Amino acid sequence: MSGISLTASMRSNLLSLQNIARQQDIVQNRLATGLKVSSAIDNPSSYYTASSLNNRAADLTALLDAMSQGIQTIKAASEAIASGTKFLEQAKAVANQALETAIPAKEWFAEQAGENGAVVETAQELLDAVNAGKETIVVYGKIELTDQTVTLKQGQKLVGIDYYGSFNQGDVKFSGLKFNFEQSRNAMTLADNTFVSDLNIELQSTTRGQAVCLIGNKQAEIRNLNISIQTQYATTQLSSSAVYLSNSAHLEVNGNVNIETSGYLSLGFASTVDSSANLNGNISIRTHDNYAYAIYGNKRSTYNIKGELSIITEGTAGYGIITDAGENLGGNTVHIYETAQLYIQSKSSAFRLGMTNLSLLIERGASLALSNTNNGQSYHFTATQDFTEAQCTASNNIVNLNLQSFLAYPDYFISHQSSLRSITTAADLVAAAGQVDVSTGYNLIIEQYNTLMGDAAYKGTNLLDGQNLKINFNEDRSSKIEVAGVKADSESLGLKTKEWKTAEDVGQTISELEAAINSLRSFASAFGNYYSIVTTRQDFTENLINVLEEGADKLTLADMNQESANMLALQTSQQLAVNSLSLASQASQAVLRLF
Repeated sequence: MSGISLTASMRSNLLSLQNIARQQDIVQNRLATGLKVSSAIDNPSSYYTASSLNNRAADLTALLDAMSQGIQTIKAASEAIASGTKFLEQAKAVANQALETAIPAKEWFAEQAGENGAVVETAQELLDAVNAGKETIVVYGKIELTDQTVTLKQGQKLVGIDYYGSFNQGDVKFSGLKFNFEQSRNAMTLADNTFVSDLNIELQSTTRGQAVCLIGNKQAEIRNLNISIQTQYATTQLSSSAVYLSNSAHLEVNGNVNIETSGYLSLGFASTVDSSANLNGNISIRTHDNYAYAIYGNKRSTYNIKGELSIITEGTAGYGIITDAGENLGGNTVHIYETAQLYIQSKSSAFRLGMTNLSLLIERGASLALSNTNNGQSYHFTATQDFTEAQCTASNNIVNLNLQSFLAYPDYFISHQSSLRSITTAADLVAAAGQVDVSTGYNLIIEQYNTLMGDAAYKGTNLLDGQNLKINFNEDRSSKIEVAGVKADSESLGLKTKEWKTAEDVGQTISELEAAINSLRSFASAFGNYYSIVTTRQDFTENLINVLEEGADKLTLADMNQESANMLALQTSQQLAVNSLSLASQASQAVLRLF
């Protein structure tokens, strides 16, 4: 204050105390904040330099998080590749197992057929081989013929691949012929001593005349065939026949033979004058339409039933076994041997077997099962002694031998109501279970593999679905890496063979799997390289952040020991200044004693 006078010594001590107080404020702030530079006022150079270092460290910390997420994305892809490789190795094991039972290549069958044999895949190859007189002709695959007839020559064999072993992987055979007719003709003609085996034979005809699938002229044999005929038009003549025997022809039927017919007046087996057939194997015949006959015999035809014969007639006027009764016809014989089992399922009656001048021979021990789908009745008959009705005429009521006819001969048959086995399809009648398609297991593994590859995404990025990943290493994004994604699904890896028909197919699959596994290993190596690069940069960035923050701290952090010592020194100086001020004021206080 202007009205107060201080001595020079007092003023000097007062200024000293004020200076000490200011210094104490600075030291106390440093002790409280830990910073010796807390604002640009303290030290502009250090403050702004430290701020720059801290800002860069903060930017790099944000990038460090992105690097960590990028590493996780790469790891997700690598894990999927490791698991996917196991799937493909498992699929390869399935393929190698299937290779043991797969269908060999054409060359193998050519060796089996011999020098005078041929392996054919097309209609022209088939016709050329037949015309060239090849002894054994092997059908490799499915062959389709349009308005063409295969006329076998004497002694020729036409077979499917199963003739040399069990190669099929299901009920449908690998080898087959399909005939398409727009006019009356025979699909296949059997000459003397010919043999047809292990084929699917299909006939589709739009003709208004007669169409025949197999026609036998002399001695012939068929074995293990599936025959299907479909005709479009109905006529007053025979519409179609699966197997037709001309005059004096003889046919041996062995193995599993399935015949299925559809069309008006369609026949399973048909025969004419002095012809005969030995039905030795497991044979099933199914007719779908009216006036369809499973077995039809003309003048002096003979059918010897020695194996298992199953007949289904679905038409309301369908017949099981019937022989002609016209003028100058008849004299037919149906011989059911003791080893035979005859099953007939019909809508029209329980059992249709007859016509004039029929010789019916049923040996002791023969088994007959009859079923009427209209009334649900089913009976099983066992012959207890030989039953013969020779040269029957219409007058003795043998035109239709049915359920009542059997019941009329109790001395010859034991009959009882039975649970006749359910007959649904022609294939069921043979009771031959097909092998499991092993390619199904392979396709299941590949399906799971594709699902795994689709699940390899991390935060919306799937490196195995062709998506790329960009990772920045510095704050201005001038240093970065782009992880290139790949397509790792089965199609992209070249796994295209999904159906195994031959050993070549399985071998092709194994080659594809080996290439796919190598591709996955290459992908894994590439992702491992990316992983190494990113983790190295991550470590470097972490260390760099520490360096930057340490440099900033050296510019701004206070030495707490030093500042504590400074505070102690200032407190001492303050006390000394106070004492000094007290001493300086004593001279003025001495004046008071004069009063």
